[in-house]
Amino acid sequence: MKKIILHFAFCVTVIANTAQAQDLGKTASDFYVMETFTNPGQFGTIPVAGPYYPLATVITGNAFTMLGGDYNNQGVMYTFVYQAPDYVLGIVDLNTGAVNYAATVSGIVGGQFMSQLSYNYTNDTFYAISSDPNNENGSHFYSINLATGVLTEIGTGTGIPNVVAMEIDNNGIVYAADAVSGDLFTIDISTGVGTSVGNMYPGGLYPVRSGFSVDHSTNVLYTVLQNRNGVIWSYFNTVNTTTGAVTELGFGGSRKYSLFVIKEDELGVEDQNLESFSVYPNPTTTTINIKSLQTLALKNAILYDVLGRDTGATLENGKINIENLAKGMYILQLETENGITTKKIMKE
Repeated sequence: MKKIILHFAFCVTVIANTAQAQDLGKTASDFYVMETFTNPGQFGTIPVAGPYYPLATVITGNAFTMLGGDYNNQGVMYTFVYQAPDYVLGIVDLNTGAVNYAATVSGIVGGQFMSQLSYNYTNDTFYAISSDPNNENGSHFYSINLATGVLTEIGTGTGIPNVVAMEIDNNGIVYAADAVSGDLFTIDISTGVGTSVGNMYPGGLYPVRSGFSVDHSTNVLYTVLQNRNGVIWSYFNTVNTTTGAVTELGFGGSRKYSLFVIKEDELGVEDQNLESFSVYPNPTTTTINIKSLQTLALKNAILYDVLGRDTGATLENGKINIENLAKGMYILQLETENGITTKKIMKE
């Protein structure tokens, strides 16, 4: 039997990369996916532009079934894994596909299937939602403590029969796909109540193995969904979050995907031989402090929104005031004598 290996410490620094200055606002190039068509499953990447099967890059062909997942604001990917009789919260090693134990999940209402996990950049919180493929009492919405794995239910039910995909955009809006109706829903993050936006698939969706993911550089919602009319096939799409209508990107064959996450190429922490800075606090509400950990000179600092637009916030005496900016994620670009350094910043 495979075992989840023990977790290890992560150290996140600001990494200098001259190419990143040109990549701010660049749309995503790949998806990380967990393909459950095979047994054991495969973990790897698929290009956003296609083709959508088979996997373009197989990171491992012997992966745990990762049941939904997302990055936090430090570029660390968390996922659910079912290890009977428990659900486990794990950290994904993106180089090997190994899942490193973080916590055992508790607080699940009614023993439902925990298949979706998403990070909210506006309040630095992970949220989860249950699937209900047996249509017993509908899907339930939770916040989750990453240190303890404890789920805290928000409200007493979403009113959505069976959520098979869930994601939170740059503005903190929660989107969910219902398998029964094929509708796109929004979920009130304070009450947990779902509201239908519009229909995506008239025939409904296969009750498991679908996913949403937002490209945070553009705030576009992507999805892989399976219809349930006749033969079950996967389709990759973008979603109109105003109407629920999907625009098909390509056909994914008979593959089924339990994990579907935009690959953060330009925003992730990369292993490069470059200098680092201390940027704090993060998340923050009013001020960003910037301090060189070595003797590296700081030549310029620009704060971009997630679309790559200059916010106009300026550096004064090692600080940037962001009190008047909207809540959400920003990209801090620092120009040094050795190149360009970038880091994701969360404004609360």
